[in-house]
Amino acid sequence: MKLLVDNKTGILNNYYFQTLCLLYYPGEKFPTLSDDSSNAAFFKLEEVKSDNIIYYMATVRLEAGLRYREAQFSSLDYKAVIDGDNEFFATLALGKAFLEAGKKLFGFSMPWGYIIGLRPVKRARYYLEHGYDADTVKRFFIDDYGVLEQKAELSVNTALLEIQMLSGVKNNTCGLYISIPFCPTRCSYCSFVSYSNKKLFQLIPDYLEKLKRDLKQTAALLKELNFSLGTIYVGGGTPSILDCNQLEDLLGTVEKSFNLNNLKEYSFEAGRPDTITADKLTVIKSHGVNRISINPQTTNENVLQRIGRCHTVSQFFNSAELAKKIGFNCINADLIAGLPDDTEENFAKSLSDVISLNFENITVHTLSIKNAAELRFDPDKLYDPAGETARNCVAYAYDKLIKQGYNPYYLYRQKNTVGNAENTGYSKAGYESLYNVLMMEEYSSIFACGAGAITKIIKKNGDNEHIERIAFPKYPFEYLEKDSDIGKDKIREFFKG
Repeated sequence: MKLLVDNKTGILNNYYFQTLCLLYYPGEKFPTLSDDSSNAAFFKLEEVKSDNIIYYMATVRLEAGLRYREAQFSSLDYKAVIDGDNEFFATLALGKAFLEAGKKLFGFSMPWGYIIGLRPVKRARYYLEHGYDADTVKRFFIDDYGVLEQKAELSVNTALLEIQMLSGVKNNTCGLYISIPFCPTRCSYCSFVSYSNKKLFQLIPDYLEKLKRDLKQTAALLKELNFSLGTIYVGGGTPSILDCNQLEDLLGTVEKSFNLNNLKEYSFEAGRPDTITADKLTVIKSHGVNRISINPQTTNENVLQRIGRCHTVSQFFNSAELAKKIGFNCINADLIAGLPDDTEENFAKSLSDVISLNFENITVHTLSIKNAAELRFDPDKLYDPAGETARNCVAYAYDKLIKQGYNPYYLYRQKNTVGNAENTGYSKAGYESLYNVLMMEEYSSIFACGAGAITKIIKKNGDNEHIERIAFPKYPFEYLEKDSDIGKDKIREFFKG
């Protein structure tokens, strides 16, 4: 789309303006050369100094085809719920003008206002931990950021639960992520680094050998740096694509290499019901895994076929019963709102189906289409900016799950999400996943191993935090070809330097 920015403040960069545009124009691109798109956005942001007062004036014009709307906002005389610096008021002026122009043009408000970050709960938690009460933080989200009341409530309630969860986490607690980037088939909405080609499956034995070497190196490094491993997450991909011998070998290596004395949880994302067997679950459980995820995404057969998910609804229910029979402490199921051909009625039935299983965790995602996803090239209109179905589904899930005794405990957002909605993890009391909170709130270091995995190391000093990321090669064949280690030297320098 066309984007013209006249920013006279020097406060916000062009990437911010692009990301803001994606709220009302999901999936758009911003080429540097001329663009013949019918969508356009024009921003003007000025700093005004008058009588020793600095305020910000924003003008925003949004276009969609032949239609356009314009809005202005000035921070002069604006009384914020929680006072901020110049950047806060510049962003506020721009955001308020953008939301007004967007509502005039498209006829609906953004559920998250002009917040563009992935972690709104981290923002709420910051103010709660600095002495502001819950009502003030809710009003801050609603009045200053333009967030809908339900989303403000969701953010604050999630933050309050996370504060309880994190109160006992020690400074040297860390997490471990193990990547198994292979799937039996690829779902059409998927944007993760995962592989579903039979030729690539031949890489699995060699992949596991290198993965085990990296795990052993990581275990030695954690011991050297005096880290306490509090949580493990085996994700993908579909980790349950491994056979019983491979699972025994991999999980046995983890058990032998790491000090698990302080391990609070051990999660395994089985994911696809068509890869789950009683024998596999027995092996997984025998190595101390106490949390497992079995993900239907929907319990509507037609939608499953539409998104290329090659399992049936009955396979999901059969896998759920197996997991319950084998005795995992916590079982999670994922659902996705906004899937192609899904309806609010179908989503409500999917949610009821999962609730009926009495799982300890239910995670509600919103469809997000990225460059690598097949649905991005779907001939049908996928990007509905209003995303009314998706937005109504996640709002319904919040109300329904609260009434059923589930509480939100972690939340994150993504770009190009249908309806600009969110992803939320719900849990029965006492079954929240520490790994998800440590990762999403960037509270503790997470050490990762495997293709596409990213180690995130965190060092804190009061309110200041220093975060660095170490990415493994993205693709399995690159991971095997490159003679790279786990980043030991960089990690040592980060914590010892």
